[in-house]
Amino acid sequence: MAKKFVARYFYTASGKFEGETTEGWFWNKKKKKVQVPTERLADYDNFCQSVESIYNDLDSEGYDVVNIIPLAIGASEPNHAKLKDGSSTYLGDAGFSVTRGAVIVGKLRTS
Repeated sequence: MAKKFVARYFYTASGKFEGETTEGWFWNKKKKKVQVPTERLADYDNFCQSVESIYNDLDSEGYDVVNIIPLAIGASEPNHAKLKDGSSTYLGDAGFSVTRGAVIVGKLRTS
């Protein structure tokens, strides 16, 4: 007999954004686009594929999705102010969270 409720989860890695770097010497500098990893983003392509895969698996097993619980990671970054004399002073940390995964709950279909 199948369970009435099931739970599946997934977790994705840190994301990347497109940044620019400079290569070459002073007279021959060229800008190059690179993928820069950051803790401020998740790999949302993988995130979407994971959600889709779990939804389709649950549906094929006869379950309806009844709840999605996001898995968020909290982090912080220090903030500094630049003063008129060129020095900087610490202002404190700015907190943020990134949704990196989810728990998806399915309920067995009745008829």
